[in-house]
Amino acid sequence: MKQQRPIMTLRQDKVIELMNTYCGGNYNQFARELGVPVSNLYNFMQTSYGGGTKMIGAVARFCKGKDLNFEDYIEL
Repeated sequence: MKQQRPIMTLRQDKVIELMNTYCGGNYNQFARELGVPVSNLYNFMQTSYGGGTKMIGAVARFCKGKDLNFEDYIEL
């Protein structure tokens, strides 16, 4: 039987914390910092929908640039 890989998801509460800490809660600024469309970020922040591979990669790069532990922002 094929073994399934764990699914990685972003922790919405921790991503909101990042936005508030580094961008004063400004969606537009945080989306620019992440390199994602504001609409994707907003949808994720409001519904947890849209936290796919692009958003995970963007948060990972942001964390690396700020010398933060990316694992604090994900769930497996």
